[in-house]
Amino acid sequence: MSRIPSGRAVAVLGAAVALLVAGCGQDGQDRHAGDGRGEGSGAGAGVPSPLVTPETLDPDTFPQYGAEPSGPPQPSRDCAGRTGTLLEPGPVDSAMGLRAMTLWLTHCGTGTYRVDGYPTLQVLDEDGTPFDVHSLRGAEPITTGVRDPGPHPVTLRHGESATAGVVWRNTYANTTEDPVNGTRLQVLPAPGRPARTVAPDGGIDLGSTGRIGATAWRKAPTTEPGAARPTGPPTSRPTAPAPSTPAS
Repeated sequence: MSRIPSGRAVAVLGAAVALLVAGCGQDGQDRHAGDGRGEGSGAGAGVPSPLVTPETLDPDTFPQYGAEPSGPPQPSRDCAGRTGTLLEPGPVDSAMGLRAMTLWLTHCGTGTYRVDGYPTLQVLDEDGTPFDVHSLRGAEPITTGVRDPGPHPVTLRHGESATAGVVWRNTYANTTEDPVNGTRLQVLPAPGRPARTVAPDGGIDLGSTGRIGATAWRKAPTTEPGAARPTGPPTSRPTAPAPSTPAS
């Protein structure tokens, strides 16, 4: 290997030092050029970020850590200030295109209220126009995963409730017609009784199936006077099968 003469090495070292000093000086000039705030004026110079203070923050954009997510509305079963009957929908359960919901019928009038059998359902659009949909007595034509107690007399006193399961499928096979997407459900609790209308959370998406089923009314568990009312349907409410179980 050849070596560099000592005199030439000193000259090369001196030139390298001079270049290093010149570079540092130019870098310092670039950093402090411009209007004196340090962002520079050359190509690619940064834009200063605005000063953030509590007064400039928008409260609506604050992250809400630990906030409880708002769920679908739950039936209140509250007769305060009401007469007659109170009809409320429970949350809609969904699994593999199957929908299941519980209707809550609470007697808020005097005397007793009697139902025996199946409610009659009518799916309505947002303008109240009914769709051409068949109301089935029972859930088995749609799914075997929902229990039906069968028709039997149910007598309600003031403040007591009855429940009925409602099931349908969101299947859209006939693309020649628009899918049925209802917003409200008109319910006739029993022949001769006044109909009531509810608006299930998320609507009623029947696709092209053209049918909706209901189980027979059953009496719901009562609550003691002054006790807190349940926040959701009872454990016997109809639910869709678990995703791991093929729906019938």
